[in-house]
Amino acid sequence: MRRLKRKGYLLFFLSLLLLSTLCGCGGNTASSAASKEKTDSGEGITTEAAEDKDTINLYYLNAEEDGFKKVPYTLQNPNDSVKASYEVLYKLSDTEGNNTSEYKASIFDGIAVNDVSPLENGKENIDFGAAYGQLSHVKEVLLRTSVVKSLLQIKGVEGITFSVNGSSLLDTDKVPVGLMNEDTLLTDDGEKSIYSEKKKVKLYYTNKTGDKLISCFREVEVKNNVPLETQVLLMLKNPPASKKNLKSPLSQDFHVNQTQIMNNTCYVDLSSDVENAVADVKEKITVYAMVNTLTDLDTAYQVQFTIDGKRVSKLNEFEKFDTLLTSNFSLCK
Repeated sequence: MRRLKRKGYLLFFLSLLLLSTLCGCGGNTASSAASKEKTDSGEGITTEAAEDKDTINLYYLNAEEDGFKKVPYTLQNPNDSVKASYEVLYKLSDTEGNNTSEYKASIFDGIAVNDVSPLENGKENIDFGAAYGQLSHVKEVLLRTSVVKSLLQIKGVEGITFSVNGSSLLDTDKVPVGLMNEDTLLTDDGEKSIYSEKKKVKLYYTNKTGDKLISCFREVEVKNNVPLETQVLLMLKNPPASKKNLKSPLSQDFHVNQTQIMNNTCYVDLSSDVENAVADVKEKITVYAMVNTLTDLDTAYQVQFTIDGKRVSKLNEFEKFDTLLTSNFSLCK
């Protein structure tokens, strides 16, 4: 489906969908129209889920813009998750038709929806325009929360990822937000409340001379909206203070753009900061500190690196950085 870069295109797209529905089922359309009229007038707005299986609750902002107002909406294309997602995003972004005394559009004016891309296993990626990156933290969390809560009610949609002009959405710590699904709790005041658990992982740091790897078990708090693979890589920047014999194999400005597991392979996109070598640490040690750490998680047995979305054949003095890499324990002390 072609990219929709302006809300006007979304309106046009939805109009076509409604036209096709009018042609095929006039009785249902009349019922939907009556329901819409009632909702627009402020009557019948409820926080209870509708009984109609094709009806979901849209999460608009409340009048104070510090929480949400649920408004029932009957999907015109309930059996096509992508078309239904476009419907929902259009409704949430209609600032002219959906700003009332009780609720407001949650996709703020000027925020463009570029694309809805279906991914595997019921996941979708929502790509926003560049203006999304200018939102305040509070508004960004409110917008994203409303979208996730609304879209997860669509049949076949199991999780949502976000991007801005094709690049993964980052949180305030410059870490990819990652997948958001029903296990990610988003409270009505717009704050994130995430189920988490502790997990023991094996990380690979280097010795003081930078020519050997030393493994170290650490405990990590697993969060549903931050991939474990991203978390452990960032943990390599800071060895435990109690382990005086350990040194980080990565520079302090090291940054992970995105990690993803597919077909037993961990795909890791790094920022160009990875090219900033740590003094006295060999590039081979830097690379296999990451590879050994990732493959020890048992989510993948090989790693594919890219830098800012592109394969790079050489990382400083390390050759074949663009190939599939497996663990190398011969470097361990």
